[in-house]
Amino acid sequence: MKNTDKASVTRTVIAANLEGLVQRLSEMAQLAKEASEAMEQGKQNQAIGTVLSFENQIPEVEALFKTAILMHRNSV
Repeated sequence: MKNTDKASVTRTVIAANLEGLVQRLSEMAQLAKEASEAMEQGKQNQAIGTVLSFENQIPEVEALFKTAILMHRNSV
């Protein structure tokens, strides 16, 4: 693969991972806000239930972040 092709693929992968981060973190921020509002209303079970999916989402976010960083570091 040519260097320009490799650089293009790297940029595409980084951009896709960052877009994935934007989507997932935005969704998680909204859920955290809803959970916080539930706590303000004294609804602890609802609050925790609202953010329980973070247990699976955080490793996904971490993987997207680490992939973007790894691709960047290997391209410089």
